[in-house]
Amino acid sequence: MTRARVWTALRVLFHTVLLATLPFIVGGLAGFFADVSQVSETLPRLIERASVVLLPLQVVQGVCVFVKVRRERDTTGGARPVLDAVLRHVRVLTDKGLGLYLGAVATVALALALKFAELGIIAVLGLSTLYAVITVGVLLSTFVVQRFEERLASRGGVIGREFVPVVAEAGESVEERFHFERVPVPPGFAVQVFQRLPARLASESRHLVGAPVSMRTITLSRPLRRTPRGDYTIAPASIAFTDLLGLTRIAIAEAAEARLRVLPRLYPVAMAATPRVQAPQEGALSVLRRSPTEDWFRVREYLPGDDTRRIQWKLSVKLGRLQVRQPETVPVVRRRVRLVLDTFLPAALCGGDEVDLLLGDVLDRLVEVWISLARTLAERGESVQLAVPMDDAARPVETLELARGAQPRLLELGSRARWQSRTDFDAAFAAAERGVHDVVVTARFVPLPPLAPTPDARRSWVFLPVADEIPTAVPRRAGERALAVFFQAFAPGAEENALVPSLRRSNARSRLEALRSHLAHLTAEGSTSVETMLRARGETFHRVSRSGAAYILDG
Repeated sequence: MTRARVWTALRVLFHTVLLATLPFIVGGLAGFFADVSQVSETLPRLIERASVVLLPLQVVQGVCVFVKVRRERDTTGGARPVLDAVLRHVRVLTDKGLGLYLGAVATVALALALKFAELGIIAVLGLSTLYAVITVGVLLSTFVVQRFEERLASRGGVIGREFVPVVAEAGESVEERFHFERVPVPPGFAVQVFQRLPARLASESRHLVGAPVSMRTITLSRPLRRTPRGDYTIAPASIAFTDLLGLTRIAIAEAAEARLRVLPRLYPVAMAATPRVQAPQEGALSVLRRSPTEDWFRVREYLPGDDTRRIQWKLSVKLGRLQVRQPETVPVVRRRVRLVLDTFLPAALCGGDEVDLLLGDVLDRLVEVWISLARTLAERGESVQLAVPMDDAARPVETLELARGAQPRLLELGSRARWQSRTDFDAAFAAAERGVHDVVVTARFVPLPPLAPTPDARRSWVFLPVADEIPTAVPRRAGERALAVFFQAFAPGAEENALVPSLRRSNARSRLEALRSHLAHLTAEGSTSVETMLRARGETFHRVSRSGAAYILDG
């Protein structure tokens, strides 16, 4: 049994057996260190009366969990492991309820140690309230609600979710909407919807529907904090009953999945300098511009003494620097260009929310350069094919011929690009096609695979330095990490203000900072060595930089 399964089994044990026996275990241990002779005589009566409350709770909880797990396995076909399903249904305490439980257990020990009867009464009241709420909640979720989805269907109820708009461009405002229609909510409880969205969206779904709006139609919405490029498939959200005190959370269903597609943006691409050789073999990245009713022209930065009548004002405004046209026409040979996006990343760095947060923006910039360069080459008349390695053994490479009207497909393909560790571009494009010029758009910071030289130098490299794209860490003062645990970062009463969630956030931030430091060191050295290696190959090399709203390709 793996460590994860052992940890899951221990959590199941705590939420079942130890929930009823822990107070007695703590009281028994306290008896070794304190004089409990005054209460030891009442121990048999205490056990007898406690059994009246705790034994039915154990029986009810066991029966209800068995019924719900069997029902879930019949519905899903046994796709979810049994132990995970059991944990999902026995874990009924929220962080607030767990705090009340542990506080009551600690009060039991203090009452015995200090011989303070009032503390014992407080502990009994806290435990009794907690056990009563748990019993009612478990019974309600199992026998009164029965199958939540079936009850919704029989009464015409719906819990739906959508993103508005469902297709957006990176950076646009997107709103998540949950629709509740004729949803049954028992008195004294509320229906809670909760789900953490993908890490890059920096948002979560959290909605609450109380008994006053039971069986009515209501729509709840909230904006997403971030909308970075990506094709997001949002799994069904967890739906649960929670009591008005917020002590328990009884899982009842999973519903309301959704899709969101955020398309990358297209930006101008310009060359920082004109190549010396003006021939078809010079490469496919001589980015050209033309004015209406004029022939194709190359552009360069304005120098003192240039004819001001040749200033290309539209491009100059975009780049923020004066650009002048050069009246040098090029051959009308239509070249075949294959733009390859290098999405390879070592397996050790190809998973986890922290990696997605740190390297996700790098891939966004890489995709923007890739599709913007494809559009620029297509507009000047080149025959452009896009290729991107995918994490799919059956289809390792996806290609797209950029014909007229293919821009929507271009953006859609760009939204689906992901870091992957299965297919490196040397395996996908080992054999160079005759008459095709390969342009590899890469942000590689790990050693390149062995690459054979291409005939007539028909390969160009567009290199994006990774170190410039990794977000910098937010500085933290000395002691801020320890003090952050005790400050309320959320609204008063929110569960996130509790000690355990605060510790989790602090640990997650520490892991993110450690990985950021590791990646900063790795990319600083790796990018330099890869750039040196690419320049030494003797093939056309361009380094990407940004100037305002445009990407600049430096030679």
